[in-house]
Amino acid sequence: MQNQDLTINDLDEHAQQTALTDFIKFYLRHYKTNDLEILSQYKVDYAMNDINMYLYTNKNFHPDELVAGVLDLKRDLFISILSTMDIAFNENGSLKDTTWEGWYQQEYAKVVEGK
Repeated sequence: MQNQDLTINDLDEHAQQTALTDFIKFYLRHYKTNDLEILSQYKVDYAMNDINMYLYTNKNFHPDELVAGVLDLKRDLFISILSTMDIAFNENGSLKDTTWEGWYQQEYAKVVEGK
């Protein structure tokens, strides 16, 4: 499976856990700075609303607790978001050819350019 694009649903359990944890950490960073609008280009509002309600309700949790809790309770919603986004992953669960911050910058540049 070396050069094949893998989706979140193609990953084994360990790789999927890695992918979800990385995405959740990215999501939390941008949630805290109120700049998740890049994700609004995908039809994932329903999932984001539920996740954001959990994050708001538990905003006093330690960051590690918040990651663990949202991963445990909202895992399916994050999988749904990543499935809708159709992001390519490596076998180990890392993003293929980029990082989450790199992806964000690429998507932001497209918006600025009007693409």
